[in-house]
Amino acid sequence: MTFKKLLFVCMGNSCGSPMAEVIMQNLMVKTSLYWEVDSAGLRTWNTGRRPNKRCLQILREHGLRSDHFCRQFTVNDFLYFDYIVAMDEAVYKELLLWAGENRADKHCQVLLLSSFGKNGLPTYIDSLSPTHKLKNFRSAYYRIKECCKQLILSQKVDIVKYELPSTEDDDLYYSGKEKAPPESAKANHVPDANQNSSIFLLPADIRSSGGLRSSSTDPSNSKTSMPSCSQGVQRKLCQKCGQKFLAAL
Repeated sequence: MTFKKLLFVCMGNSCGSPMAEVIMQNLMVKTSLYWEVDSAGLRTWNTGRRPNKRCLQILREHGLRSDHFCRQFTVNDFLYFDYIVAMDEAVYKELLLWAGENRADKHCQVLLLSSFGKNGLPTYIDSLSPTHKLKNFRSAYYRIKECCKQLILSQKVDIVKYELPSTEDDDLYYSGKEKAPPESAKANHVPDANQNSSIFLLPADIRSSGGLRSSSTDPSNSKTSMPSCSQGVQRKLCQKCGQKFLAAL
């Protein structure tokens, strides 16, 4: 998976966006992804201040902390970040209007966090403010975390298993071949690090691609059994690491 730069944006940058920033950073650590994550606000209300005390309390309940100081969103953020993620629809609409006039670099995408719900369906995230009760912050935490997970999976993480000379797993198949060779051939096979023939793909029900599936997961299609970069596969993990990755999310 390629390196990304992601910015969460809300109105004041004291409640929702710093919470989302810390949650996403924690997911980055758990899954060994290397994304740059930050947060900002559309207004200057809290510039230079620490996030709201209720936001910090909820993060502490989950063993997390924030070193963030609130800042205002600027036009330069359109040029620097790959994804600008709005915490609610009001912020999303304002960002779209602002982007239409100031987004010179077309690779920057404006996203709505609540659109990344389970099963690809939109969800609802409370628009937090300092006047809201602690239970609202607690509810928003879990919804934000789920949406952050789905946002990661939407980037397509495919899991592959690399062959060992002593493997006896008949459920795996050779890339670019219709069926595995006989046992005698397996015993004498030594994988070449410079060839793709030593890579196995897991069955489709074990692999995760953010809800998107391509013909590369079909073992009957030998020509497409090894996905190329153009098909969206950006990261390869061994089977054990892949299972840890999914479990961490």
